[in-house]
Amino acid sequence: MWFTWIVLVGMAIAMYVIIYRYEKKMDALHDKIKENKTSIEENHTKIRKNHSRLEEHNSFIERMWVTIPKSKEE
Repeated sequence: MWFTWIVLVGMAIAMYVIIYRYEKKMDALHDKIKENKTSIEENHTKIRKNHSRLEEHNSFIERMWVTIPKSKEE
């Protein structure tokens, strides 16, 4: 009878340890995800800035392309 109780208590403790370690790993994973989300948001703002600059450069290039004569003979 005592043996079964010892086995049950041991299994309960083992389950608790396994679940506790799993929760710790998941907390660490969630922290890393939050860090990555902030860096992704920072990169999105940089991309938006660069995108507007790229559009300005492209429009400038298009204007230059229109004003450049096709050949020097004309």
